[in-house]
Amino acid sequence: MAQTIERPSWAKKLAATFMVASLVAVCALAALQFLGSFQSTVPVTLTADRAGLVMNPDAKVRLRGVVVGRVGNISESTDGVTLKLDMNPDQLKYIPANVRADIKSNTVFGAKSVNLEMPENPSQARLSGGSTIETEDVVVELNTIYGRLVDVLAEVQPEKLNATIGAIDTALSGRGEQIGQGFADLSDLLRKTNPHLDALSRDIEAGAEFTNVYADVMPDLLKVVDNFTFTGNTLVDNASDLDALLMNVTGMADTINGVIAPSKANIISTLANLNPTARLLGYQSPGLACFIESTAAAGQKALPVFGIETGYVALNAGLLPGKEPYRYPEDLPRVNVDGPPTCQDGLSDPDSAVHTDFYVGDNAAYPYQPRTTAKADPTKLFQVMFGPAPRG
Repeated sequence: MAQTIERPSWAKKLAATFMVASLVAVCALAALQFLGSFQSTVPVTLTADRAGLVMNPDAKVRLRGVVVGRVGNISESTDGVTLKLDMNPDQLKYIPANVRADIKSNTVFGAKSVNLEMPENPSQARLSGGSTIETEDVVVELNTIYGRLVDVLAEVQPEKLNATIGAIDTALSGRGEQIGQGFADLSDLLRKTNPHLDALSRDIEAGAEFTNVYADVMPDLLKVVDNFTFTGNTLVDNASDLDALLMNVTGMADTINGVIAPSKANIISTLANLNPTARLLGYQSPGLACFIESTAAAGQKALPVFGIETGYVALNAGLLPGKEPYRYPEDLPRVNVDGPPTCQDGLSDPDSAVHTDFYVGDNAAYPYQPRTTAKADPTKLFQVMFGPAPRG
């Protein structure tokens, strides 16, 4: 027969206490693990102009729906709000340094969380501990809208608002059909106008550029108006002198008319006959200018030759090969050369070392070939020795 051993009461109490303590410890450890107390984190700072009324510590930080950290604490200042983010170090390698952040909530009344947004051009650098992120948007909460609406309603006087609404009701009462027809007509007008919106937009842009041009020159235009005003005041102040000037000009015009009128036909005929000559001079003006400039320059070069400094003429004599004898009718000239006058390649400068090209034209049956070697001509030699003396 088995014998039952009675344990003392203190042992039972101790066992119960140990079991309760073990259960409490297990629950506490599970809660701390759920809250992430045993995870190592990296601090990152988030700055915003505001955080909202339902942004609390331990709020989640998400990237593309994945939790990558939690909000550590929230501190306010005059410049905005600073959120200390406890980021998971294993997730930082997936977050670029130029990541953007928004503070959003899943529902209208739900708590807010930090949502990280990937930029269009992610940088190669990764987010690291101690970095600072600036938020671009904070969702407006419904209670904020209600607060602002309450502030507006507090400023509006109820009796005046009631009178205004009553007046609007009286004005619209019984006119529903007319208002509906007006909206229908407006819809038809907008339907007709819609295809022309692109052209209207271009016209508005062109008008803006045109207006900008006038805006840029407006100071000058105002200055011109001021000058015209000053000129008008000057003419008003000197009206008597202006009348006297006009009378003198009228008298001088009558005198000139009395002198020129009898010779009007001759003057008109002279001007008509001068027109072809003037056209020819105008056409040859570049060549005439070149000739005058070249003559003036050559004259300066020729001053020592004609004895300006020494008092006698200095000439150099030499022998040149004679020309070919004249042959008829082969050497008859031709007038088939036409071209604009030119003064190129330093023709007006005697000191120029530029070799000017020949101007080739049809002025003879055979091109001119200057003789470069001596040639005996018995006929001409006999004429010089035994013929009559040359004239001239």
